[in-house]
Amino acid sequence: MTNVPTDVVGAEPVVPPDPARVAHLADNRSLIVRRSLLATALGGFIPLPVMDDLVASRVRAGLFMKVAASRGVDLPQTAADVLAEAKEGSALRNATITAVTLLALKLAWRKFFALMAAGRGAEEMATTFQFATLMDHYCARLHVGGPVTRSRAAELRALSYAIIDQTEKTALVSVFRDASRVLGRSVLEAPRWMTERLGSYAERWARSGGRAPTQRSSAPGPDSGLPDAADSRWLGRATRLVEERLGGMGNDYLGTLVDGFEARWRCRPPEQN
Repeated sequence: MTNVPTDVVGAEPVVPPDPARVAHLADNRSLIVRRSLLATALGGFIPLPVMDDLVASRVRAGLFMKVAASRGVDLPQTAADVLAEAKEGSALRNATITAVTLLALKLAWRKFFALMAAGRGAEEMATTFQFATLMDHYCARLHVGGPVTRSRAAELRALSYAIIDQTEKTALVSVFRDASRVLGRSVLEAPRWMTERLGSYAERWARSGGRAPTQRSSAPGPDSGLPDAADSRWLGRATRLVEERLGGMGNDYLGTLVDGFEARWRCRPPEQN
């Protein structure tokens, strides 16, 4: 039998994505990690569902504004508030709070330690980290034009959560779970600003009757009273843990997240005039 030579078709080489495509995301990583931890930690300190949503949202809004400013993008307060709203929607719209909020703060530490000691809140921390990372990438690589509008913020919010829900994050949640335990153990060293600031939030909200603020001056600013690096060793320990563990994970998880977001962003319907 004569062997008939056949053409051998080799498999096309698989070219791995360029890791440099996410190198820019290292610029704001410490800020994003720190505020992702802080938003959940402060929310966990509040024993009432509406108040914890308020405080966590204000921290997230401040984070998004800082990230945008670092990239030269104008993110107004109103647009930041849209981005910062909890994934399931905000309970603030229809809530009413009275001065009982001030008494409820006495239960805050019990709730906080239960939350952190059990490593709970890790998924929320991881989600905030992913969301802020996508916002950082958008501001650095995709934003064109003037200020981010409320409608654009709503679009970014919807796309970001859609990608986050589709992205594997078991390892990331594990990292933040360990960090929340570290945070719970070290928070006894937290400076006095925590109790004072949360008391201030409660007093303002109780005086307003639980109404959502309509003017910027009637609500605590997104960064007012938050600790800086020099005053937050308790937060710094957990932040360092997360950064070290993220460094060991490499950038594949970020590449998957960013690539999915970009693909969906470029395929979105054209903006209506």
